Amino acid sequence: MVDSRGDAWSELSRLIATSPLNVMVCPPDDASATAATLGLGTGSFLGAFARNTSGVMVDDGWLRLLGGSSSADGLPGLDQASAGTTGLLVVAFDVLGGVFALDGGALGTGNGSVHHFSIDSLSWEDLELGHAAFVTRMLAGATTSFYESLRWPGWQDDIATLQPRQGLSLYPQPFTAEVKDVSSASKRAVPMAELLAVHNDIATQFGTDRGVQATWP
Repeated sequence: MVDSRGDAWSELSRLIATSPLNVMVCPPDDASATAATLGLGTGSFLGAFARNTSGVMVDDGWLRLLGGSSSADGLPGLDQASAGTTGLLVVAFDVLGGVFALDGGALGTGNGSVHHFSIDSLSWEDLELGHAAFVTRMLAGATTSFYESLRWPGWQDDIATLQPRQGLSLYPQPFTAEVKDVSSASKRAVPMAELLAVHNDIATQFGTDRGVQATWP
């Protein structure tokens, strides 16, 4: 019998407990088959997330780290979020519809490095970090500097009532020339799947990179 409280989860639990950010662990769903579907063991952060959580909401929910699958109201599992993609494993979303994924060949070398599909450029950027290093940095407070240009006074209040599968749509959108200060943009709660689809449609029109398809509800 596999002990789900392996070394990776012990380390993750410590990082979560000592994080300077407001972090909420979504409880695991007994019916989740994410770990088995993706062949994830207990020794990796990916496996620890999949077996011990149905996702982790970081920095008041600005960043959503994915784990095992859950109910229709919760975050999609790692397997669900990556369904329909080829050569990518989606590991996180941010509240504005940015995506983080491990490169399995679709974005370059296929070395598993975390790439970020940014909403202010609609293109993929290699963060040159593995999944464990990415998670460690974000839990240590890196979201503050990483998202500095995309935050506004009172953003915590604006996202406080969002559901896990919702994000914020900004208008004008951050990748347009009209946006000089996101604090002046209008903000509307929308399903995350809708937000991802809009970004993909616009990226196609601009001829830039495509993000990921949201095949989950």
